[in-house]
Amino acid sequence: MPESENVQGARGAPILVVDDDQRNVRLMESILKASGYPVLKAYDGEEALRLVDASRPDLVLLDVMMPKMSGFEVCQRLKGRYETRLLPIIMVTALNALEDKVQALEIGADDFLSKPINKVELLAKVRAVLRVKSLQDEVERQRTKLEAANMELVRMQRFKESMTQMVVHDLKNPLAGIMGNIQLIQMQRTDMAAPKLDELLERTQESARQLMRMILNILDIGKLEERRMPLRLEPVSLHKVIGDNVKEMLSLSTRDGITLENRVDPDLPPAVADRELVSRVVANLLNNAFKHTPSGGQVIVDARPEGPELVMTVSDTGEGIPEDLQPYIFDKFVTGESDNSRRMLFDSGLGLTFCKLAVQSHGGRIWIESRPGQGTTVFVALPLRARTADQAAGPANAGAAGASAA
Repeated sequence: MPESENVQGARGAPILVVDDDQRNVRLMESILKASGYPVLKAYDGEEALRLVDASRPDLVLLDVMMPKMSGFEVCQRLKGRYETRLLPIIMVTALNALEDKVQALEIGADDFLSKPINKVELLAKVRAVLRVKSLQDEVERQRTKLEAANMELVRMQRFKESMTQMVVHDLKNPLAGIMGNIQLIQMQRTDMAAPKLDELLERTQESARQLMRMILNILDIGKLEERRMPLRLEPVSLHKVIGDNVKEMLSLSTRDGITLENRVDPDLPPAVADRELVSRVVANLLNNAFKHTPSGGQVIVDARPEGPELVMTVSDTGEGIPEDLQPYIFDKFVTGESDNSRRMLFDSGLGLTFCKLAVQSHGGRIWIESRPGQGTTVFVALPLRARTADQAAGPANAGAAGASAA
């Protein structure tokens, strides 16, 4: 027998030899071991069933005529169980009657071996049956993989449907506000007072800005995750960027009765960053703070240098974030509910995910401190670089400054 076949047999699971005649067991054991097959032995049907459960053999050589439990009954039990239904069984028998062989086939036996045992015939049938079992095992492995892949596809489809519903819900709210305000203007434009018209237009504009932020977040998150978002690095004044976003939120602040305060020092040194991305981070954080701060509350924006970084904070006096959800709030599509108002804490979660990815794309950091009922503070750390003559020269040198900072 080729050496490769010996090695293959030695590495496989054992072959179980079952016979109440110890001479037959010793004979088959010696033939199989000489060919490199590991062997287990059993002398009755009950012992055979126990060894099958304990050792998971690759093949059973099963005598037909045994006391207590015949080989036919053992075969029927093994083939009737899901775990052992594919276990190959060669019936070893001195019976030559056709009806005995038909019975064995009907209960699931894979082949027959006649007594007295012939070495060549035994090894040939063992090799043939083990080849078939190897193919069956591979089919079973592929079936298991396909089942797992199918389950994952089903899970992903459900997740996609849930995500789509959340995103559509979030986009629908500002769009409904825009449409409603436009309808009011159209219905009352002839006799509407100027202040009322201005208020409706401001609400419409805020809803449009919110809708645009959501759409841009959806479009850019994939690019940021795959590092395909080009950054235009330049000296960015956080005082100016934050001031512009605060101005846009003032009408919402007045309407909702929320105090909005910008404490950023005008003389704060600039961060090296992409101005547009930083502005969108600020807008998302302010929008998130306003969503979860009740009337009479306060939102404060501040920034300070800390070592090589510029640390910006957006603090609110809202309901806070449950401790069990805090580690996940920057993940996509993480949602939660407020204990008091039943509002969604993070909506679809895309705004905070965008903030995390945008900050990390700059080599920065973002984290939170929050206590339920006591508000939340979001920290954003961006690279800080002292103003140089090149940077002070103006936009013409912004690209070079950003390249050297990167």
